[in-house]
Amino acid sequence: MVKFVFRFLLSLLLFTTLSFADTAVVKRNVTLRPDPSTDNQAITTLAPGQRVTLVSLRKTNGYLHVTVDKQKGWIWARNVEVEESTADETEDRSATTKGSTDAIDTCTAGSTDGVNHVGPPELYPDPMKTPGCAATLKVDDLTKVWTENCPGGKESCTYSQAHRKVSKGERTFIYEEYNVPSAKRNIDNGEIDHFYPLCAGGANSASNLWYQPIDDEWNGRNFGFKEKDKLEAWICKQIKAHKLDPQEAFDRMTKDWVKFYIEEIGGDDELKEQLSDDEEPGGH
Repeated sequence: MVKFVFRFLLSLLLFTTLSFADTAVVKRNVTLRPDPSTDNQAITTLAPGQRVTLVSLRKTNGYLHVTVDKQKGWIWARNVEVEESTADETEDRSATTKGSTDAIDTCTAGSTDGVNHVGPPELYPDPMKTPGCAATLKVDDLTKVWTENCPGGKESCTYSQAHRKVSKGERTFIYEEYNVPSAKRNIDNGEIDHFYPLCAGGANSASNLWYQPIDDEWNGRNFGFKEKDKLEAWICKQIKAHKLDPQEAFDRMTKDWVKFYIEEIGGDDELKEQLSDDEEPGGH
């Protein structure tokens, strides 16, 4: 009788645990890995819309331990959305918010719907991986003096200094996402770039990070990360001077940063004439 009661209670406990397990939905293609790193060969790739069961809500190196189709593995946390949990909160969830694996992922996402870029695809981030993401588009946030999370023990700092936070693991993930060879993972070849600039409210999330090479030529002109840096500096200067609305900057950057660069920073007469020809009457 005692054994029967024990087995019954054990079965009930197991059923309860499984019934109230946390689940997550894949937001964009994510790799299922045998461990929380990119060191070993991937198991498979999960497509948007697939559901996974979380073994734990605790992250390890930015990865979540999950089960999918009876296969256990690890996936990059920022590529999934944790669904509302009905389980007891026995895990430490201080870094996890409802509906997202990281509060920083709660942002305004860019859109390229209906947009025809002026430049070739290689000048832009993959829109499925990096549509662009803004953590804030409030002028007050971007222009005020920050006194929290300032680097180097500073008493005050700018928005970007207070919010720059991209871990080594996250950088590795972006390199992997963009298939960057190990030999080119250095500043001499390119950088992990905030698509929408941090100083203008850009988020640190994977949806706003991409690998941009230092050399990316088109029409005899370079459109690498140093050229984009010039545009970013101009954007942030204009916002702080209250001459450019952050929402406008965000829209123009995420829809076509190359066009934005040519219009504001400089392009030769031929490129500017091409932009003019491409515009519909009254469309500018």
